[in-house]
Amino acid sequence: MSLKPAAIRSTTRTTHDVDLSNAQRAQMAAAAHAEIFIRIHANSSDSALVRGVMAYQPTYANRYLSASVIADSQRLSRLLVEGECAATGLPNRGILDGDDMTGINWASMPVSIVEMGFMSNREDDLYMASESGQSAIARGLANGVDANFGK
Repeated sequence: MSLKPAAIRSTTRTTHDVDLSNAQRAQMAAAAHAEIFIRIHANSSDSALVRGVMAYQPTYANRYLSASVIADSQRLSRLLVEGECAATGLPNRGILDGDDMTGINWASMPVSIVEMGFMSNREDDLYMASESGQSAIARGLANGVDANFGK
């Protein structure tokens, strides 16, 4: 992994007791001069059978982002999902478009919302909670970041 220390400093929370809006999170990324903005989530579904990795990205219809940020966000989303799936073996559920998400629309740099797995699926949930799973997910996302920057 080759995450810069600034990426670690830019983490918006380390506890559950944080009240930050999506706009504030994007403003923090901009203030930190982040080159990319990755929002890491755990997904859920009505079906306990659904599992895997996916991401949300803006489309070219997004009125809040420039065409270059949209293009770079789409590339970033694809590389993050591919990187995590390669490192973890979790199923690739693909990329969803999301022009109505404030977590995307407030960004001023390439942005992706990565869903690392499904909490509603026992296998994914236990994997995400395990040290080995967390390590593999981090390695996969870091590989996606490296691929994004051509490393």
